[in-house]
Amino acid sequence: GFAVNYSGTSKTSLWAAEYITPETLKQAKTISREDNFHEEGRIEAKNRSLLTDYKHSGYDRGHLAPNGNRANSVDQYESFSLVNIVPQSPKNNQEQWRNVEEATRTLVTKLREPAYMITGPLYLAPKVKAIGRKVMVPSHMYKVIYFPNLKIASAYVSVNDNRAKTEVVSLSQLQQV
Repeated sequence: GFAVNYSGTSKTSLWAAEYITPETLKQAKTISREDNFHEEGRIEAKNRSLLTDYKHSGYDRGHLAPNGNRANSVDQYESFSLVNIVPQSPKNNQEQWRNVEEATRTLVTKLREPAYMITGPLYLAPKVKAIGRKVMVPSHMYKVIYFPNLKIASAYVSVNDNRAKTEVVSLSQLQQV
């Protein structure tokens, strides 16, 4: 249901890409959330993040491809793999970024159009923080949504802290960042 580009350096994915439709979002609403975070055995041990990296770190395990977009239980399980997770500040993950995820789902539903989404971390701070065994903490998060039938796109950039600040930006602005 989604693809990721994983980095052994950051021990996170650099992006997650997904294709969603009004129908898949409708199916996703029928699935109860099961928080089944798990380490990804397909990644070499020295390059993967661990559940213990997040324990007592002060950061949430934030999804790149959101659980709320998953249309079946297998896809939902895969969304809880740590390859699809980045450290997010609690307020960003539970409030601000959740609002961005809900807004993009609402757009797909209201427009009744399929969309591609790419979500990822940005490391823009002069010094990058890390948790656990050097899992890099992004300074910002981004999301791009593209409606191919309508030929329109939008992008969002959110600061990964407790300020709850998100900006709608152009694709050009995101590319510059």
